[in-house]
Amino acid sequence: MSGAGPSERARRGRATSAVEAAPGAPQGVPFGAVLLDLDGCLIDSNDAHARAWSATLARFGRRIPTSRLRGEIGKGGSEILRDLVTPAEHHFLGAAMGELETELFLKAFPRVRPVPGAAAAVRSMHRAGIAVILASSAARDVVRRAIARLRLEKSLLGFTSADDVEKAKPFHDVFALAIRRFRLAARRPVAVGDTPYDVAAAHQIGVPCLALRSGGFPDRTLARADGVFDDLGELWSKGRGFFAA
Repeated sequence: MSGAGPSERARRGRATSAVEAAPGAPQGVPFGAVLLDLDGCLIDSNDAHARAWSATLARFGRRIPTSRLRGEIGKGGSEILRDLVTPAEHHFLGAAMGELETELFLKAFPRVRPVPGAAAAVRSMHRAGIAVILASSAARDVVRRAIARLRLEKSLLGFTSADDVEKAKPFHDVFALAIRRFRLAARRPVAVGDTPYDVAAAHQIGVPCLALRSGGFPDRTLARADGVFDDLGELWSKGRGFFAA
């Protein structure tokens, strides 16, 4: 792993697939667990979520284009709504809006494609002894459907979802719960996500975060990540030095 300091990495822009050490990471202490996001990492679903949210809000009288919502995907549903509707609407209608978005997304789910090579990378991590936990801001039904679709039941240690926490990303709750529930602290976990909200959530609790371009977010929004790769397959093939495998 590179021994470059934070300032040198900043000059490089961090928007590179080269392996970089996490800030302050001790040499020779690799990651033994992965807190993996779902949307944009394992399935190419960010656009579908944006369309579902746009349709949901339209039914409640809010006309917000998909293009505006696209940059919000990666947050939990409640966190998305907090920025787009009034406090009263959020309080009284937020749960109904979230349920409708999940319903509309699941209707479109059969057309959502897996990210090429991502599920295979998870299986390889599992075979190498890396604990992989799906830590997503999606609803529990979406997470379960995706795990079954990708046939990852035997390759994941478990999952956490937006339904398990009070606040989803960009807050740290989903990651923190995964670390507690699966006793990962001693395994030195790393978060892997595709949005700036994954990076922010992980850094709130001192967990490094590796970002993936597969979710469609521009590099400038991922600049605070501790390394950037094209997708999960590239992370596993080029970033093996990060892991205790």
